[in-house]
Amino acid sequence: MVTVYSNVQDQLKQWREVNAWIQKHFAANAIPEAAFSEIAGRLTGVNEKARLFYGFGDDGQGGADPLHTGHIFVTYLTQRHAPERSRFVDFYPPPPAPAVFDFYRPIIKMREGAANRPQGFYIKELLAKDLEAGIGAAYKHLSPADVRKLSPWGWGPEGFQFLAIEEAYVPLLVDGKVPIFVLGDYSVSPYGTDYSSTILLGTARGRLEIGTTNTRDNIPKYAPSHLI
Repeated sequence: MVTVYSNVQDQLKQWREVNAWIQKHFAANAIPEAAFSEIAGRLTGVNEKARLFYGFGDDGQGGADPLHTGHIFVTYLTQRHAPERSRFVDFYPPPPAPAVFDFYRPIIKMREGAANRPQGFYIKELLAKDLEAGIGAAYKHLSPADVRKLSPWGWGPEGFQFLAIEEAYVPLLVDGKVPIFVLGDYSVSPYGTDYSSTILLGTARGRLEIGTTNTRDNIPKYAPSHLI
């Protein structure tokens, strides 16, 4: 069984530490003290599968912006762990230079059917097998496209935040002791047209990897899952 998971009170303490980094690098998005006070009052009695996430930005419809949230935490993980990062995992790529042959730029969006992420703190739970054996253990036999059909709450920005809060999980991931897991609620189009790829968190050359994989492929080591 994976033993690194912290309880929600400890998660909240780590969120405060991460928020200190956000205040330095994304000051306009720093989590206000009122949000910490409000969520603290909701944590009594939650079970061991509970995970604490936060929705940043505004999607224009009253929800959070999962792309902006992802951008903040990819930046955090990049500074914290110096990962092997695919050039396609870029939430705000600049327009290509006209003289560059690779004139398409990668585009990331949320997949069709994904749940809207709320603004502020929210609580989701891990699947039992994901708690016991690592994120993605519950559906090793399915492709990301198959798992997308099971729930509107696939892993998205939550995956980046999970590694930021549960830092003890990172070496387990790098050492292959837990599955490489897929953030299947993101759809990635490496060349701006076909959104058949998604993001994975895994290991490459002895380092944390932020990479991509095809949603239609059933690659056993690239394990998709969802939240409840």
